[in-house]
Amino acid sequence: MLTVSGLTTEFRTRKGPVRAIDGIGFEVPTGVAVGVVGETGSGKSVTIRSVLGLLPGYGRVIGGRAEFEGHDLITASRKRLRHVRGNRIGFVAQNPFGALNPVLRIEKQFANVVRAHRRMGRAEVRDLALRRLESVQVPSPERVLRGYAHELSGGMAQRVVIALAMLHDPPLVIADEPTTALDVTVQRQILDLIAAQVAGGDRSLLLVTHDLGVVAQYCARVVVMRSGEVVEQGAVADVFTDPQHPYTRKLLAAVPPAPWSASARVEVTR
Repeated sequence: MLTVSGLTTEFRTRKGPVRAIDGIGFEVPTGVAVGVVGETGSGKSVTIRSVLGLLPGYGRVIGGRAEFEGHDLITASRKRLRHVRGNRIGFVAQNPFGALNPVLRIEKQFANVVRAHRRMGRAEVRDLALRRLESVQVPSPERVLRGYAHELSGGMAQRVVIALAMLHDPPLVIADEPTTALDVTVQRQILDLIAAQVAGGDRSLLLVTHDLGVVAQYCARVVVMRSGEVVEQGAVADVFTDPQHPYTRKLLAAVPPAPWSASARVEVTR
């Protein structure tokens, strides 16, 4: 599905270039949920934005590949990346209010995403948007479509973002710390919704988080990052019960005991 190899990204600073991620590699197999975990500053989000071509102007990928559906996303044209994002890869960002346009009605934002990839009439777009909002349990979806992002709660805004990400049934969903900006009471609901959207079939999930418990419950494989490098990766049950790297052991020692067995996880894989 997605194979990342030798990926290296640096940022320009006043003191010169700083390497944010250094030669990392991992794979997201078809139909599998993979968690990327690490402390703040470990390079998790930079990795995602490097793969999707969403780095800020002062960042650049200087090496490596990210192969998806026969194409290297690192060297792909802007046109190709626009086709992939939102069509073949659904992206759920950390901050839903940053992902939504504050001056456009929600219905218009759905229309923009749809028409960026296919031709559809207004009635068809509205019907598709309503179905997607209903699938993520948005109450009164007609009212939501008529409204603006600032009228939504954080949890409701993130549900809208998930619906937008799933609009074209992408085979891969990437969620970058999707509950960071949300109240604790709704974090579990959002994670359950994402898991439900990708459960079954051949759809894959790449979930970025700092929470090992989230990885244990929702993912089958884990990639552990530290200081821009991948220090350990493998099946969740193997890595969490028999960690090989001291940093992984340190992370696990900092959280309460939990059932890391596969039976305790939400099934997101075949």
